[in-house]
Amino acid sequence: MATKRVKQLEKFLIGLGIALLAMIIICIIVVSRADKVSAPDAIPILTTTTTTTTTTVTTTTTITYDYTMHIDMEKVKQHHEKNPDVVGWVYVNDTPIDYPIVQKDDNAYYIDRDWEGNHSSAGSIFEDFRGKIGETENTLLYGHNMGNGSMFHSVKSFKEEEWGRQHIYFEVATLDKRYLYRIVASSVLNGEDGAAFDYWNRITLNQEEFQKYIEEIRSTALIWYAPDDDPPAYGDKMIALQTCNSGADDGIRCLLFGQCLGEF
Repeated sequence: MATKRVKQLEKFLIGLGIALLAMIIICIIVVSRADKVSAPDAIPILTTTTTTTTTTVTTTTTITYDYTMHIDMEKVKQHHEKNPDVVGWVYVNDTPIDYPIVQKDDNAYYIDRDWEGNHSSAGSIFEDFRGKIGETENTLLYGHNMGNGSMFHSVKSFKEEEWGRQHIYFEVATLDKRYLYRIVASSVLNGEDGAAFDYWNRITLNQEEFQKYIEEIRSTALIWYAPDDDPPAYGDKMIALQTCNSGADDGIRCLLFGQCLGEF
């Protein structure tokens, strides 16, 4: 009986040993596999890209003037076809000033010739040979002060401020563009060499020269017409209409200075 119990104990111990051995083997295998599982070098980062769209809104302000344009561009071209020296047209409302503009390579040829080149004591309205309407910072138009009221005689009318303010705009055209001008000043100046203000030599101007030119116009003006809050600024194209102040050959000129407001 005792021998039987010993054998049963031996079997139990052997089974227990086998079970323990199996558990050890299983643990070894698990640990071995765990060693072979490695963590990633880096944790993936989820990147979110946000696109921002910026919208720029441009507001255009349209400025209108209480004025109706009169120059007929077809007529300008017809005159140019008859005489290639015709470079444009000038028009001043309620005056006889409604003439073609001619230009030669000097300021003498059209003094005693009409726009077709025929000899005439009234001459023509001609542009200074150094200037170019709408391109150079400044240019000049010359015309006689005729006793019958023709040519540039009416430039003198702007010495009357009330009349001038009622006729504050005038027109000048090239062969393909029509510009509106606002009167800046009416002046009576010495127009010969040696004058303190040699306005006729102010054609191509840098910013500093332009500012000085405007200051000199204002300081010598008989009447300053330009608004104080909107005087001519660099970038504006200027023009001067010149005629004799009287019938005397005294070198004194009457001028109308204008500021271009744009193409119309």
